[in-house]
Amino acid sequence: MHLIDKRKLVWMRNHLLSIMLCIVLLLFFANFCLIFLPYSKEARGTFGDQFGAINALFSGLAFAGLIYTIILQRNDLKLQRQDLELTRKEMEEQTAEFEKQNETLKIQRFENTFFNMLSQFQEIVNSLSIRYVEYNQEHRAMGRDTFKATFKNSIVNVEISEGNRPIKSFRGMANAIYAEGLAGYCKADVPTYFDHYFRYLYRILKFVHETPLITSFEDKYEYTSMLRAVLSRYELVWLYYNGLSEYGNERLKPLIDRYAMLKNLREDLLIKEIDVGCYADSAYVKTIPRQA
Repeated sequence: MHLIDKRKLVWMRNHLLSIMLCIVLLLFFANFCLIFLPYSKEARGTFGDQFGAINALFSGLAFAGLIYTIILQRNDLKLQRQDLELTRKEMEEQTAEFEKQNETLKIQRFENTFFNMLSQFQEIVNSLSIRYVEYNQEHRAMGRDTFKATFKNSIVNVEISEGNRPIKSFRGMANAIYAEGLAGYCKADVPTYFDHYFRYLYRILKFVHETPLITSFEDKYEYTSMLRAVLSRYELVWLYYNGLSEYGNERLKPLIDRYAMLKNLREDLLIKEIDVGCYADSAYVKTIPRQA
């Protein structure tokens, strides 16, 4: 109902009773005036009977009041229905706005946790430090440089069970993998040095993957891309072998496959001569899962 219709109802409610009273009074006075017309004496003898018109007046007023009451109730019902409809629409709009705000708050809560985790992850990387000797000179690698130093330069000890030498030493993890394959990685002492690093990296991926606050694969991929963007080239090399090893094959590797965490991997840094297993194509190129 439009505003004009509502104004009409209000006008009718305010003036209808006056109109009906005027009509009843007009009819009464018209009847009363008939007495003074030049009728015969017999007609005038019935003058007393004309007071019966008073009863008709009150009956007419009562009837008019009844009709007026019915009309008012009808108009009030229309106004109530209109008010209820407006209230319903306002509640629907408020509900939609509340749901929108609630979704925004959920995303903000997720992002606060996610970026706090990224910050903590960076602190873990910055805390890494290792000393190694090369060409009779002692060197110290810190932060992300430790990944390159341990893969290329530092001494790596690998536990084996052959002969009287239970441990073999190699210059860098690359040589250990080249000589012993994936077992050279799994049995070496250096990977345990990065345990905290890989546990937390896995925790971030799992948090994004399992959160109910972000439902679409596209959004989850964007967040994991932020994590991938902070990984250096030798971090990706270590991630490659850790995901294939017994340490990460069960839980970390599926997330690497799902979110293309090896997209920026430089394959020339890998030990190509040794077969250590492989990842799905989705580990290198963004691939939307069928169930997403």
